[in-house]
Amino acid sequence: MASAQEWEARVVGWRRSGLTSEEFCKGRDFTAGGLRHWSYRVRQKEKLAAAEQSAVAPKAQAKSRAPVRFARVSRDVATEPETTAGAVVIEVGGARVSVRRGFDAATLGAVLGVLGVRGGA
Repeated sequence: MASAQEWEARVVGWRRSGLTSEEFCKGRDFTAGGLRHWSYRVRQKEKLAAAEQSAVAPKAQAKSRAPVRFARVSRDVATEPETTAGAVVIEVGGARVSVRRGFDAATLGAVLGVLGVRGGA
């Protein structure tokens, strides 16, 4: 009698083959009905694993994707290196973004979006 692992390997082989269950089983020591039964069991196992993953993932995402309502914006003064002097500094949570003259608005919008700031640039 084949183990669950052996049946799972057979199901994977069948799925990759593109053959019908009858075609795949010809000349083998198992039936098409048995293969379809184990295919169902493997699919149920995959669905359960996916459901368990999705139950964990949103909780982690919810923490990192919480919208930021306020961002502190200030003018950078001479305390910063010469290359950033006069830049606008945007602080969101623990992130600090220095925006100099000639910045790309689309890039700034993308950065602010990643940081969770609504409205972008």
